[in-house]
Amino acid sequence: MDKPRFHIIYVDDDELTLKAIGRVIRRLKPDWTISLVKNPTQWEKGVLNNQSLSLVISDLLMPKLKGDALLEQVRQHYPGTVRALITGDTRQKITELATPSVHFVLPKPFSEDDFNNVLNSVERLYKLPIDDETRNRLVGIEDFPVLPDCVRRLRATINDPHSDMEQIARVVSEEPPLVARLLQLANSAYLGFRNRTWSIETAINRLGIQSVESIAATMVGHNAFQHLSTKEHYAVVDEHIELANLSKSLGVFLGHDKAHAERLYLASVLSSLGELMVRELGCRKTGNNPICDLPSRFDTALVVSSYIIILWGYDFELAKIVLASGEASLLSDSEKGSDGALLHYCRQWIRANDIEKAKLLQSWSANIGAFFTQSYQETI
Repeated sequence: MDKPRFHIIYVDDDELTLKAIGRVIRRLKPDWTISLVKNPTQWEKGVLNNQSLSLVISDLLMPKLKGDALLEQVRQHYPGTVRALITGDTRQKITELATPSVHFVLPKPFSEDDFNNVLNSVERLYKLPIDDETRNRLVGIEDFPVLPDCVRRLRATINDPHSDMEQIARVVSEEPPLVARLLQLANSAYLGFRNRTWSIETAINRLGIQSVESIAATMVGHNAFQHLSTKEHYAVVDEHIELANLSKSLGVFLGHDKAHAERLYLASVLSSLGELMVRELGCRKTGNNPICDLPSRFDTALVVSSYIIILWGYDFELAKIVLASGEASLLSDSEKGSDGALLHYCRQWIRANDIEKAKLLQSWSANIGAFFTQSYQETI
């Protein structure tokens, strides 16, 4: 299969900014085709007849046609195109700008890394092993959950080499429900924490930074799911936290280092995003949304999870782990010990009754079976 060629339209009425960002895009993605458009009402002049439109980025505040209205036109005419909005209007929250027309919101001032993240996400979306129809349906999701402000700041703080635990804890403390959930987990006897703590810094140290980030991404994003009750939202997240604890323990049992085990935790928790989305779209009740019957060979909720993970700026391998955790029959022999397979084993175990667990233990390899035998004995 030939490598897809990417075409981007960038729209900005400020000519200096238009040219400056055009240079940034060309430097970051020299193989991409770029159309720069100054007049927002004429954005379609940037469309090329011989190349599909991959990404449209628009400034928000422009005369005659604002960026959010422009991206709505893009959604109607090219529903399979990823859409990003740049804004310097500090009066509006990112969540208010995250309409069905917008996949990304880039608040000014943004860094080159922020911009590069959007471009990389488009490339990663095309690397997912799904067909074009599935990909177009995913991009066409309305009410798409945009990365919450708190998680954006948390990730920036975590990735800042000059930040410390106190600064990370300060960002977390801005979301009281998240603080309460992290303290609850950090005091869990199930996880082996015998001494109670009311310090958010201690809680973050106990759980691990990546674990905290994944929990924040799923808990703080509650406002993105308008049709789910808080109870249902938390129940889905709690189920995936249980999956995360089990997969992380399995990773440690198999000799993975701490960073690798935490990555299993991160993938497990983030895999809840797709389940939340399919419930939000009514797939568990009516199934009358185009997302509910994706033609992909993979589990629908996990396909959606992988898509959200990519558009939220996580790396492709993490999305691949989540996607591969649905069906062991889809894994090649070389993938049976992969991280995706480990998550699959844990997912099967959590959902199985005692009779089913006995059958699973007989079918799994000796080292995997040894871990789950130990896990089973500890629960009876």
